[in-house]
Amino acid sequence: MPAARSSQSAEAARAAALQAEFNEKKWVWVPDDRDGYLAGWVVKEEEDMGEVMIASGGEVCTAVYRL
Repeated sequence: MPAARSSQSAEAARAAALQAEFNEKKWVWVPDDRDGYLAGWVVKEEEDMGEVMIASGGEVCTAVYRL
């Protein structure tokens, strides 16, 4: 009986889905007093305000920035 090759295809599909999810986000650096800067992505924009999701903990913060 031939070995199943679906695991390699499934892994490639998972990797492609993760890359697509990464690419659709608008990534920014958020200043932090303790760690310097934290990576996050914009989840909401309104005029000169934005909501950013911090990548390393799921924390949501509101930041003021210029568009």
